[in-house]
Formats: sequence, structure tokens, C-alpha cells
Amino acid sequence: MKLSLSVVMLSWLTIMVPTSAQANALLAATLEAFRDARSVALDGVPLLAAPVLADFYVQRGYALAWSDSAPIEALLELVERSEEEGFRPEDFHVARLRDLSRPGALAALQGVARLTADVQLSDALLRYVHHTRYGKLDPVAIDHVWNDRPPLPEERLLADMRGALDATDLADFLNGRFQKPFWYQELQQVLSQYTAARQVQQLAPLTKGATLKLGSQGERVARLRERLHLLGYGELLPLELAGTFDASLDEAVRAFQRSRGLKGDGVVGPQTVAAVNHPVDEQAIARIRLNLERMRWLYDDLPPDYVFVDVANYMAHLVRGREIAWSTRVIVGKQEAQTPMFRDRLDHLVLNPTWTVPVSIQKKLTNVSAKYTLIDRRTGRRVSGGNAADYKRYRVVQSPGPDNALGRVKFMFPNRHAVYMHDTPSKALFGQAARALSHGCVRVQNPMKLAELLLEESSWDRARIDSVLEGTQTRHVNLSEPLPVLLYYLTARADAEGRVRMRPDIYGRDAAVAAALDAPVQRTRIEPYALISLTQTPTTTDDGAAPATDPKLDSSVRLTRSDVSER
Repeated sequence: MKLSLSVVMLSWLTIMVPTSAQANALLAATLEAFRDARSVALDGVPLLAAPVLADFYVQRGYALAWSDSAPIEALLELVERSEEEGFRPEDFHVARLRDLSRPGALAALQGVARLTADVQLSDALLRYVHHTRYGKLDPVAIDHVWNDRPPLPEERLLADMRGALDATDLADFLNGRFQKPFWYQELQQVLSQYTAARQVQQLAPLTKGATLKLGSQGERVARLRERLHLLGYGELLPLELAGTFDASLDEAVRAFQRSRGLKGDGVVGPQTVAAVNHPVDEQAIARIRLNLERMRWLYDDLPPDYVFVDVANYMAHLVRGREIAWSTRVIVGKQEAQTPMFRDRLDHLVLNPTWTVPVSIQKKLTNVSAKYTLIDRRTGRRVSGGNAADYKRYRVVQSPGPDNALGRVKFMFPNRHAVYMHDTPSKALFGQAARALSHGCVRVQNPMKLAELLLEESSWDRARIDSVLEGTQTRHVNLSEPLPVLLYYLTARADAEGRVRMRPDIYGRDAAVAAALDAPVQRTRIEPYALISLTQTPTTTDDGAAPATDPKLDSSVRLTRSDVSER
């Protein structure tokens, strides 16, 4: 297989190919070989998803994608700044991009070397559009028990690649493909400042001395201004003005202090001096990077309105118009019954729900009170006198009512975990600071207000909701439009002021993400593009005969294959 792949690849750009039909046939064989290979590397450069690259070139009519240095330079600039997003430039073949961005480097290549360079550049672009839109890592590969996400749509990746290469400005196109949510932008801005802070540590330290504040003068003020500017706070002034502690520097100092958890009083004392001199917190950078990665797993193409469950912070937010419109405390799963991380669509509410006792609880039951009903799983009928612990024979169902374990309303977004949001009669638990107490579902402190807000665009107002809750009849109510619901596990968040809040890693999930983030990607799941077809590729020569293999093509082995990962 390795030899045949290299033969075909070499033939792709060889000008001595006898006929275009032969070239197309050989290229078709290459593309099929790409689809079968679990892992492909070109001259030691691994390809993220060889089948996607195959489809990319099919859509281009097998034409090469890179013809001049401008788009390569633009992609290289993005890659070199990718640390500000939490990536490593090495994630995108930065060394190869630097080599090929040199004037005349691409034009000097011929034959298989030219082909290899083209595919490597396309893979760098594929990696960039993939990682920035969906994250570098596959969340299911990181933890298939508690993370969910379907395979990624190949057509979106191909559209991004085509758009970037067709655009007048590749960087502008890639930066403007979709609007990133505010909570990502806020945390990313902090990482950008922390990354810039590494430059500050190369400067001479701000020396100890008198407290600096509004009206202070001197060289220490100028150094303070320079350092804060490099950290993203305030502007530089001409030399003759830089040594004056003016109102603009006062504002910059206050913003910096708040971002570091200090009192934002504008007074530069020992604590602020220490923070300015040592602005880099590598542990914080590592925590921010892995949480930006988590955010990318589910944030693609979010509409202006959605429900955001911040699991590790025990909060839920209703976002309207890309801003938090309302928030409430929640209770999430305990360590042994964690709340998973996934994105789904909330499409209906259930008023006066019943509750089916989970098997894990049912096993421990003996008799049940009149508040519960025993249902025979074989007949679906109510029975009395059966053994409630026999979960294979019976279901135990709690009737609707104020004492129901789900309270008076539940919010449904069907998923394989059977996790949803709901009311609870145990209101006192919301007073606890740490609220990992449930069996996995999300209990809502103020569910009636949430129901009212979700249904405000329908014919269901609060009065109509209350009228149903006065009885015990179960009622399903559809939302006028399904709303995305995101259950995020985040151990770091930032606010608009640049203040970072680190949360306890209550489920112990951080280590796996951190380890994988700095390692090569070993697996990515991509849903094939259904419209791609190779059946129209010529498989015969112009006279109807099968194309002969040109012996000149069998001269170099540049394509290697290794079965170390899965698509």
C-alpha cells in the first residue's frame, strides 16, 4: 500500500504523465487510499484527516491550492499568534509554514516535492479551521463517559478552507467566520494579556520605593506606564509626559489591580508592584488554556439566545441577545453521578411531571408509599403488592405533586444520559456553597421564573402556567422555537473587567484535557461529506483501455502510512 500511494502521489504533478485521464485515474486511486488510511504523513508531517483533504482536492478538480506566498504568510501570522487562543504554533506545522513562506520557496519546488508542500499547507489550513471552530481535541476521545459531541460536519470544514483561499484577505476571513460568545472572548482576552506578560518579565523590575498614585512624578512612573501598556492596560505617552501619573494611568492601574484580584484604588504599593513585576502565572495560563479548549467544543455558531449551565460554578444563565438576561443557582451531579458536558436543544417543558425512580435507587427499596405507583414492565399496568426492588419486573413511579422529586416542572432536551433540568422540593440545598449533590440532573432554584421566560414568546404566561400547577395533571408544553442548551464544565471563567475566577475541579477532569492539549492530535471524528463522489473520475484512457502505469512514476517514496489512530 505504501508503495502504490507514493507512486500515485508522485504522478499527480509529474508533467510527463501521458494523458489527463491517466492522471485523474491515478489521483482517484490516491484519494481512495487516503480514505482507507487511519493515519497518513507526508515527509514526516502528519495529516489531520486525510479523507477530508482528499475531498478538498476533488472539489478543486484536482488543482493545487497554493500558488503564491501571500496566503501562506497570512496563515503563518495567524499560527504564530495562536498562543493567544491557547494553542501551540506547532499544532499547525509552523516550521513548514516558515520554510514555505520564504520568497520563491514554493516556486522552486517541482514534482513530488511541490505536491507534498501543497498538501502540507492544506493540512495546516485544515487544522486551523478545525481547531478554532471545534477545538483541537475530540471531547469524546478525552472522556467518552461524561463528554458528548457528534462527529463534525466535513462540509463546514471544506467551506471554511475554500472561503479562506478564495478570500482577498485570508486572515480576515478566518477571523470573521462566526461570532465567538462573550464568555469565550473574555477568557481569551485574559490569556492574550498573560501571553504578552511574558515580555514584561524580560524588563528590569519596577524598583521598590514610595507609593505611586495620581500626581506622582519620576522614572518609576514611566516604567510603570511601560509595563502596564505591554500588559494591555493604558497607552504610551511621549517621553516628556510618560513620567507623570495622570488620570489615564490611574485608570490603567485600577483596571490592572481588579484583574489581579487586588483592591482597585489606583495606589501602587508593594502588592501592586509585585504583581506588575511578576505578572505571569503559568498555572493560571494552563488552566485558562484548557478551559478555552473546552469552550470551543460546543460554541460553534451559537445563536443570540440559549441556556448556559455553568456546572462547576453551580449556576444557570438564560442568554438573550448574546448577553446574560437572567441567572439562577443550580444543583449538579455528585462525584459518582456527574453532570455530563454536552450541547442539545431544549424543546419542551413538562408541568406536573411524574418521576420514575432510577434503578440505582429502586434496588434498595422494599415497600413504597401511596405516593408511588408500581408499574409492571411487561404489561404497562399498575400493580399492588409487588416487590418494589425487582427493577427487572417493575418500574416505580412517583405521581405529580409538590413533593415530587422533580418538583412542578422539568425542562427537556433529549439526550443519552437522560439528564435534564428540573424543580425540586429540597429548596434548602441551594443555600450551600458547593452544590454537587444530585444524581446527574440539574436542579433549578427558581424554575417557575425560568419557565415563564422560556415561554414568554408563546401563549403561555405565568397565569396560565399557575393554573395548570394548581392541579396534578401532567402537561407537555412546547417552546415556540427550540433553544440551544449548553452544559459546560468550566474551571476558569473571566468577566468583562478581566477578572478570572478559578473554580475547584470538582470532577477531576482537568488533568486529562491538559495532558492531551500539548500532545499531537491522535483522533478526530468527522462526518463524511455525502455529496462527494469519485464515480465520475475516468478510469480508462481515451481509447477505452485501462491506463498503463508510467515506469517513470515509480521513483520516489515520500508518502508514509501508520495505523496509530482512527479518524
